[in-house]
Amino acid sequence: MLQSMTGFGSASFKIDELEIEIEIKTLNSKYLDSKVLLPNVISGYELELNKLLKDNLIRGKVDLRIKFSDIANESVKFNKEVISKYINKLKEVSNFDESQLLKNVLSLPNSITKEENIIEDNLKTRIFECVNKVINQVVKFREIEGSNTKNDLLDNLAKIDSFKVNLERISKDHRAKVEEDLKSKIDNLNVELDYGRLEQELFYYLEKIDINEEIVRLNSHLKFFSDVLNNNEVEKGKKLGFICQEIGREINTIGSKANNSSIQSNVVEMKTLLEKLKEQSLNIL
Repeated sequence: MLQSMTGFGSASFKIDELEIEIEIKTLNSKYLDSKVLLPNVISGYELELNKLLKDNLIRGKVDLRIKFSDIANESVKFNKEVISKYINKLKEVSNFDESQLLKNVLSLPNSITKEENIIEDNLKTRIFECVNKVINQVVKFREIEGSNTKNDLLDNLAKIDSFKVNLERISKDHRAKVEEDLKSKIDNLNVELDYGRLEQELFYYLEKIDINEEIVRLNSHLKFFSDVLNNNEVEKGKKLGFICQEIGREINTIGSKANNSSIQSNVVEMKTLLEKLKEQSLNIL
């Protein structure tokens, strides 16, 4: 199934009065670019979490945020000895206003400490279970986005194919008309001609404006693009991007070879649709 690189998921759970919130956001990126924001108490989990993201989300800009909320059981402790020392030292320096002295001292380092609950032994297990749950949400989100993108891609691909069919018809008529015009002009010339050499030159000129080979290769690339879209590979965005480059080469060659306004008009339409394919492919996993 096709996956977009855009995704979102979130979940939370509680252990006593401690609430853990987990959120993952993903956007498109050429490679995996993961960023993990953790509370200090679980900062040691970062490497394992990064590996988990890499194994499951594969590619994209991935932001994982884990937040602890423990307001109910968070207590404050005044370090009386430290505060007393601060006050005595400050009084030695100058006659401070005592009404303001305590307020200023409390903002100094180590005057106040926050006591946190002891983290339970099974916290790591619970966190990783929840992260896996959120990753599954992100994958589901990506699949829904990917399904919508796939429909757009197939629609644009079908439009390019219809213009390719127009090119095949116009090219045959164009070649026949050019050949007819050239022969008519030659017949009206009142000079002695080397018809063997003339046929060679005529054939060479008609080959230069012929776009049949390019159309055959273009048809092959369009089919390959469709096959990749519908196969079971998870990661296919880069491959689709490479196929778009090959499609573009054939379209550009057709435009440069065919000196015909109708062909040029179809080429412009195909280039416009190809740009849409390229843009959409950038957000595919």
